[in-house]
Amino acid sequence: MKVLKWILGVVVVLVLVVIVFAYSFLKSTLPDYEGELVAPELKDKVEIIRDSYGMPHIYAQNDEDLYFAFGFCTAQDRLFQMEMIRRASKGRLSEVLGEKLVHFDTLFRTITATKSMEDSYAELSPELKVAIESFVKGINYYQENRKGRLPFEFTLLGYEPEPWKPVDIIGFYYYMSWDQNYPIKSELTHAAISERVGAEMANEIYIDFPPGYSTIIPKGENPIAKFTSKATEKAIAKKALEILKQIETAREITGPVGITASNNWVVSPEKSETGMAIFSNDPHLAVGVPSVWYEAHLVTPTMNVSGSTIPGGASIITGANEHVAWGITNINADDADFYIEKIHPDDPYKYKYMGKWEEMIVKKDVIKVKDGEDVPIEIRITRHGPIIDDVNKIEEAEGFSMSLKWTAPDFPNSIAGFYFANKAKNIDDLEEAAGYHKCSGLNWVYADDQGNIGFWLAMGIPIRNGFKGDVPLPGWDGKHEWNGYVPTEKQPHMRNPAQGWIATANNKTVGDDYPYTIASNFANPDRFTRIAEMLQEKEKLGVEDFKEMQADYLVLLARDWVPILENAISGVELTESESEALSLLTDWDFVANADGVPPAVFHAFVNNLVENTFKARLGDELYDLYVGKNKNIPFNALRYLIDKGQSPWFDDPDTSETEDLNAIFVKSFKEGVQYLEEEMGDNQDKWIWGKLHTLTIYHPFGKKSPLMGALMNIGPFPMGGSIFTVSPTVYHVEKSWEVTDVAGLRHIIDFSDSKNSLRIMAGGVSGNFMSPHYDDQVDKWLKYEYRPFVLDRESVEKDIKYTLIMKPE
Repeated sequence: MKVLKWILGVVVVLVLVVIVFAYSFLKSTLPDYEGELVAPELKDKVEIIRDSYGMPHIYAQNDEDLYFAFGFCTAQDRLFQMEMIRRASKGRLSEVLGEKLVHFDTLFRTITATKSMEDSYAELSPELKVAIESFVKGINYYQENRKGRLPFEFTLLGYEPEPWKPVDIIGFYYYMSWDQNYPIKSELTHAAISERVGAEMANEIYIDFPPGYSTIIPKGENPIAKFTSKATEKAIAKKALEILKQIETAREITGPVGITASNNWVVSPEKSETGMAIFSNDPHLAVGVPSVWYEAHLVTPTMNVSGSTIPGGASIITGANEHVAWGITNINADDADFYIEKIHPDDPYKYKYMGKWEEMIVKKDVIKVKDGEDVPIEIRITRHGPIIDDVNKIEEAEGFSMSLKWTAPDFPNSIAGFYFANKAKNIDDLEEAAGYHKCSGLNWVYADDQGNIGFWLAMGIPIRNGFKGDVPLPGWDGKHEWNGYVPTEKQPHMRNPAQGWIATANNKTVGDDYPYTIASNFANPDRFTRIAEMLQEKEKLGVEDFKEMQADYLVLLARDWVPILENAISGVELTESESEALSLLTDWDFVANADGVPPAVFHAFVNNLVENTFKARLGDELYDLYVGKNKNIPFNALRYLIDKGQSPWFDDPDTSETEDLNAIFVKSFKEGVQYLEEEMGDNQDKWIWGKLHTLTIYHPFGKKSPLMGALMNIGPFPMGGSIFTVSPTVYHVEKSWEVTDVAGLRHIIDFSDSKNSLRIMAGGVSGNFMSPHYDDQVDKWLKYEYRPFVLDRESVEKDIKYTLIMKPE
């Protein structure tokens, strides 16, 4: 008995020792936010004040010191996240994560081969280079002089990061542009669906925007094929899924960095309760921890700007200074085209163009692989761009390959847009800054302290003469070439519209009379429609109205479709449970609160409606690809088909009957009720939307291991909202109810008094799960509460938690 007690005592002691050691080790990875540091690179003293949420307020006497300290702080808080994005942008994830990332590394090295990042960096202005070089020096200073250990993830992977180079920052913008590139997610799928169901039926479910809904620029405001063999079409269909899988594999590691959707709106002084402009921005993206957003406040004698950026971005991307505020939403830009190239039967390095065989440019490279052999790769480049997928290697499509033409390599100076926005003094400066931004399509909305409000569609718009580019194009005939880009002054824009407000929600920009293709698939109109309703409900609006708007859960799909369901089901025999469920919908106010039952009934109906409309004709693989990669495309199609009232898509090809809209509505409703009974029981009081619809904020490693998940993930939380509510809580219709995309950042800027401005984010400033600032904003974010968005020194000094002084040698 004594021996057992002794053994038990030893085990307990050992466990405690391990726990203490592990805790001490993890604690040692936290950066030191206080004290004094000597940095020979500095010219003058820098003061870094961190507030109660850990956000840095950086005070410097010159720009070079400011960007040095900005790089230092970003590295303190997000070094591993920055490292993963850097490696992704350079096609070097395999070096640390192994062979499963080889395909992605190959793809990313290929799409960036047309113009090297070094060449792109060389084109930047001297002023911008100085800022980037200082920012990178700050990152390296932290890596070389940190007192504690590297973030835990580096230990887990068994390596230390290399020193940073200025050209690495270019890679962040390349990767951001790629991550929000929509053609890769839609054009290949469109071609594959055309091959399966025919071009006419495919085009019916690939509309750019449902007819009859409002555009960003209102009316009255002036905004300045069948191409090859069936075998090749089948090959494209087969390879589309492989490419998308490679991208998703990498995104699981890096997290998203593109702005997948968003809202921004602004009211003029005439429509504001304060007599000055009020501005709002809430970008939507796949939620994760650490957040894609990093918050900072940057101050010199000539600049005072605060907001949020991508970690490693070197400039504030959305925010405000003492004179202006700006925010961005994704255009869903069609900024890339795929070309099918005819390959010489005897020479894989030649391709046909206008009757002649042209030589490809060939670049060779080597991908290093952790615990594996090096993988040599060969990149072939045509006049249209690099060959991104060797369709030629598929037996039934021999003789063809697919190349990619993309706007990003043509606009390295896009990075300057945000840099100059940070320093803007008025709306003229902001419009000039927006004009730089062309490598990824963004809707800029902005205001200044003189009462001006404005909008600029910032993207490189290819001039396509006689074609759209919404499916892969024949590359051999010379009839589908870009004829340069639309001049900046002819990009859609407006200033001080008569209506007194501007809003964007990824919806269609201008009417069909605009002569250039901006996008092939805009966002569903629901968010914009609802924002416009709320902006017009009152003569004047204030900050409290903006807060309510950012929290809005009204489901326009339900408001529009429940009456159609009620009409379709009239006279149909229903079970008691179905009758009760229908009554819940018809009595509903269409607000999707987390504790409500009607939202669960409606969304169970909608999920089945989507499946019953598309899956039988598309098949499992194409259905997942169509519904899963861009939620806007299938719901725009559904709105269009339902408004039409009839379509072959409503007919189930597996039955002898011809089903219509009413039949598919009834079937989907009954199946939705049956699903809820099986999933949540017969008691409808327990069909709570928030029990189905939950949010877990995952760390990339937290998905792989329950232990890591317990340490690193945040949640789960019951969630209200829906896919297209103004405050979106997006879920994968074809997979689960779990929320994947949210408004992870919210800004409200009051030009009448900057002390009334507000901010919040879904996460925290730190990427280290041991930090109190890893998740300290989540609770407020969930409750639609805010913290101050401050620019003045007095407000900063009222909330000092840490102070770090950096001095030159």
